[in-house]
Amino acid sequence: MSAPKKCANAACSCVPPEKAKYCSAHCEGVANKTEIVCHCGHDNCSGNG
Repeated sequence: MSAPKKCANAACSCVPPEKAKYCSAHCEGVANKTEIVCHCGHDNCSGNG
């Protein structure tokens, strides 16, 4: 059994919905940028600052 895939935003630790690359519109919107702190808004994200 494989581990759930992580959001494609490197600063984010969330698991996106099935067949999605990102967990939120925020993460998709910063796809071509580098974030140090994730601002996806999910309480369980360890990338939140």
